[in-house]
Amino acid sequence: MGLTCSGISAALLSATAWFVKFILDAVEKGQADRLAWLSLAVIGLFGVKYWFTRGQAYYLSMAATRLTSNLRVRLFDKLMRLPISYFNEKRAGAIQSVLTNDVGVYQGAITIVKDAVDGPIKLVAGIATIFVIQWQLALASMVVLPIMVAVIQRNGKRMKVAQADVQEDLAQLNGMTQESLQGVRIVRAFGAESAMGARFRELVEASFASQMRAARRIAALRPMVELIGALALALVVYLCGRLVGTGQLTVSQLGAFIMALDVINQGFKNIASLDNTYKQVQAATDRIHREILDVAEPLADASDAIELPHPEGRVEFRNVGFVYPDGTRALRDVSFVIEQGRSLALVGPSGAGKSTIADLLLRFYDPTEGEILFDGIDIRRLKSAWLRGQIGVVPQQTFLFAGSIADNVRLGDPSASEGEVLEALEAAHASGFVLREERGLDAELGERGVRLSGGEAQRIAIARAVVRRPTVLLLDEATSNLDAVSERAVQEALDEIMRCRTTLVIAHRLSTAARANEVLVLRRGEVVERGSHSDLMGRDAAYASMYRAFSGGILEDQV
Repeated sequence: MGLTCSGISAALLSATAWFVKFILDAVEKGQADRLAWLSLAVIGLFGVKYWFTRGQAYYLSMAATRLTSNLRVRLFDKLMRLPISYFNEKRAGAIQSVLTNDVGVYQGAITIVKDAVDGPIKLVAGIATIFVIQWQLALASMVVLPIMVAVIQRNGKRMKVAQADVQEDLAQLNGMTQESLQGVRIVRAFGAESAMGARFRELVEASFASQMRAARRIAALRPMVELIGALALALVVYLCGRLVGTGQLTVSQLGAFIMALDVINQGFKNIASLDNTYKQVQAATDRIHREILDVAEPLADASDAIELPHPEGRVEFRNVGFVYPDGTRALRDVSFVIEQGRSLALVGPSGAGKSTIADLLLRFYDPTEGEILFDGIDIRRLKSAWLRGQIGVVPQQTFLFAGSIADNVRLGDPSASEGEVLEALEAAHASGFVLREERGLDAELGERGVRLSGGEAQRIAIARAVVRRPTVLLLDEATSNLDAVSERAVQEALDEIMRCRTTLVIAHRLSTAARANEVLVLRRGEVVERGSHSDLMGRDAAYASMYRAFSGGILEDQV
């Protein structure tokens, strides 16, 4: 609709050259009545043009907003499907820059797409007009066409390179800005304001420089096209003067000819603007595809993937090995079984493979060797969304979203009723402080749950895991960052929740491991010991050594 309105508007403008000829003819011949009708016709022409120009602006704005909205949704959906490793490699601010700056280029570009219609219509109509009026003059004015085309193409190539630099620099700036805001406490604590400010100014200046390079390309093109058009116009005016003097060209034809030349010049400027915009969009498109759309997604579910009607939650790792895409081996021949209602703690130094086991169970990755079974079925045969729906995750670093308490709990189960949310909070020992809030479940938490203490936030996270009624709990040392009082409250909640569920615990504190039915000791991706806490302490090997170092001589019955 927008382009149709634009085309009609351009055609009406192109018709003004003929109105100029008819009006000047009427003036030369003293035809007052005809001149009056022509004047009314001009008003009518521009009245009609008003409505189509207005429609052009409205519909193109609608198209631009709809296209960018759809593109952002498409990009966000793709981001939600990308592997976890992607987010380990990318800065959040750089990803956000694609959704804002790069997509924003599209929004600005759509409103200029009208030039793809306006420019050619003005060119064709203008050229046809001048050839009808005086073909010799038309040929003379066409001499500058190859020059204009060459200038536009040359500038367009430079514009694409310059715009690519602009988008990259904006991504760097956004990334640094987001990191600085998220880490403002660390910046203040280390007195690094000056250093961060200097780095920020450096990135701002780099972004300024790249934007000015792009601005120079834009600023140079339109005046250059106008200058070339003016040279052609000067040549034509000189020739027109001679032709009028010899009677080969009337004044009315001269007026119409010059008006038509102006329409042609406008057409070239439209095309020049379109070419610049196209190069900008190309640069943004390259980044959108490279950074998000063309990134490989994890393996999709098999076409015959299934859901289990009555899941029990038995987990088995059978000779599992895993090598990351960069060639780093994380696990080698890991085997264990967690029966329904039992718990297993994973212990070992950093890099031992504990988090990799959790990621494999959640099917963020598939094992490169061996298999992982859920109720005796290879998890690659199960629907990923269903499998994750059976697992309640309580992370070490609690992440709550801006919104209400109810919103955060319902992230575990969007269909949970208010009663089910309260039940989950009760199970997590969180209902007490929640109900003390003035707005109760509707109390706003602020970004990252800033209004809650560490223990309160962790209990909300536990409720979020419990509300989905999982058969398996995955606990990534849910109490390691808490004070003693908060730890006791959270641990009591976990102990009650774990009684009837299969539980896999990533234990950084060995006092947590001691509570599990079985302990698996990992080192460099391999199992070096397994057994209950008391069995492993009796063997006086790797685990016992780690435990003594951890407890610092505290008697076992005091732990």
